Amino acid sequence: MKFSSKKPVLSLLAATLFVGSNALEMQPSFREGNFKNIAFTALVGGSSHHNWVLSIIDELGDRGHNVSYLTSTQDTRFGQPFQNVRTVDIGPEVPYDKVKVMQDICSGKPPIEIFSKAIPLMTAHYERDYFTYLSYFESNRIDLALCDHFVEACVDAANTLSIPFIVTSTLDYTSEAAAPYINNNMNTMSDYTTEFQSFSTRFKNKFFVPLDALYKFYPHIKDMMTRKRAIGIEAKFETPESTWKDSIKLVNSLFGYTAARPLGPLSEHIGPIIPKKYKPLTGELEQYFSSHERVAYIAFGQQAVPSEQNIRLILTGLLESIEAGTLDGFLWATVNSRGSFPDSITTSSNTTYNVLDMFSHANPHARMIKWAPQIAILAHPSTAVFVSHGGLGSWYESMYAGTPMIMFPFFGDQPGNALIIERSGLGGIIKSNGPVEDAVELIKKVVIDEDDEIKKNVKRIQALTQIHSEHSILRAADVVEEVAYTHKDNKLPHRQTASLNMPYIKSHNIDLYAALLSLLTGALALAVFIISKALGAKQIKMKTQ
Repeated sequence: MKFSSKKPVLSLLAATLFVGSNALEMQPSFREGNFKNIAFTALVGGSSHHNWVLSIIDELGDRGHNVSYLTSTQDTRFGQPFQNVRTVDIGPEVPYDKVKVMQDICSGKPPIEIFSKAIPLMTAHYERDYFTYLSYFESNRIDLALCDHFVEACVDAANTLSIPFIVTSTLDYTSEAAAPYINNNMNTMSDYTTEFQSFSTRFKNKFFVPLDALYKFYPHIKDMMTRKRAIGIEAKFETPESTWKDSIKLVNSLFGYTAARPLGPLSEHIGPIIPKKYKPLTGELEQYFSSHERVAYIAFGQQAVPSEQNIRLILTGLLESIEAGTLDGFLWATVNSRGSFPDSITTSSNTTYNVLDMFSHANPHARMIKWAPQIAILAHPSTAVFVSHGGLGSWYESMYAGTPMIMFPFFGDQPGNALIIERSGLGGIIKSNGPVEDAVELIKKVVIDEDDEIKKNVKRIQALTQIHSEHSILRAADVVEEVAYTHKDNKLPHRQTASLNMPYIKSHNIDLYAALLSLLTGALALAVFIISKALGAKQIKMKTQ
C-alpha cells in the first residue's frame, strides 16, 4: 500500500490558512471612554526644555487625550508646530537683559555662582505661576501634569490638588540616578564621573561644595519658604527633589550621552527625542555648501553668548585653518552674539580680515548669519565639523547626522557633555584660555582624521542615536499613559521598591552584617579565652615541675 505525502502537507497548509484567516488581534481597551486631560509647562531655557516634551504630548493628543502647554508669552512659539497641542499663554517672562545675563553666565564662573544668580530669576513670578496652574488644573480637570524640573510652581500646584505629576529634564540629578562614582549634583556636573578626578577634587565635591551651596542658596530657600507659607502652602526646608520622590523623572537622555550607572524604578531615560522634520537649506545656503567641500559650522545655541575674547580665539583658529587648507569655509550662526564680534582679525600670516565682510557675505568663504537651519546643515556632506557649545540637543543632531564635533562649552551640562565627546573620540575641546595654535591643531586633527578613528566612533554613536530615537516619542508617551492610568493616590505601587517598607538597617542588610560581626567577635573572644587558658595552664605546669 502506498501512502501519499501530498495529502498531509495540503491538509496542514489548509489548516494554517484557516487559522490565519480567523486569527484575532489583541487590542488595548484601557483608553475606551476614559481619555485624560494632560498639561505640560516649561518657562525657562531654550528649546531643549520645551520641544521634546511637546513631541510627547503631541503624540498623546494623537492617541485621543486632551493636551495643553502652558508657557510664557515669549515661548508660546514653541507650541505652534504641534497640531494636537493647545498652547496657553500664562503671561510675560521676568524682564531682564538677556544678553548681559548670559554673558555673565558664560564668563566661566563656577556652577554655584551661576545657579545662585539664575534661580531667583526663575522664581520671580512664582505666585502668579502657582495660582495660574492651580486655576487651570482645576477648571480643566487636569488628570496629570508634566512639570519642567525648573518650574517649582507646577509641582506645588499639583501637590496642592493631589494631581499626579511627572518631572521632565535632560539631566537626571536625583537619587534615582545616583552612584558613588557619579557626579549628579548640579554644582559638580562639570565632569559626570569621578573616574578621572583627583582625590582632592573628589573630596572637595563630596564635602565642601554641598556646604558652599547651602550657604549660597539658603537666603533664596528661606525667602521661598516665607513666600509659600504666605499663600497657604506648607513649605519645608527641603530640596526640590524631595517633593518629586514618588514621581517619574522623564529624562531625554541615554547611556552614551550620559555616564552609565544603575537607575532607580522611577527614572526613565527615553532619549534621544530629536525633531524628525526640519527646515531645508535656503537657496543661498545650498549654493554656498555646493561650492565648498570642507565647511565648519559654528553655533552656540539660543542662550550662550561668547565673549569677544572667545570669538577672537575661535574665529582666528577657523581663518588660519582655511589658510592651511584644512577647511575651505565656515558658517557661523551668531544668534545673540553679533555685538561681541571684533571689527577685524589678523592671523599669524599677518593677513587681516574684515569681519563686516563676513556678515555682509562679501567674503566668499567665511560667512555669518543670525539663524541657521541646523539639522539641514549638519546633514549636508560638505559639513566637515560642528563647533558647538555642547548642548544636548545639538549633540544629538550632530551624531544623528554623523558629523564630528569640536566643543567650546560654557555652563550647565555643556562641560560634562564636552568631556564625554572628547573621551569617546567624537571630537575635541577648544580650551577658552588656550592659544590659537592649539585650536588650529585640533581643527586639523578632527577634520583630517588621518586614521579614521573619529569617523568610526561617530559612526557607532550615530547608529546608537538613530536606533534609540526611532521610537523614543512612543516610549515616552507610553510612560506618561502608565502614570495616568495606573497611579494609586498619585503613586505607582508597582514601581515602589520593597526597601521603602523596611527599616534602613534591614533594607541594607546592616543587621545581618552586625550579627555576623558579633558572631565573629564572639568566636574570636572565645578562641582568645581558650588559648589564654591553655597557655596559663601550661605556665602553671612548668612552674610546678
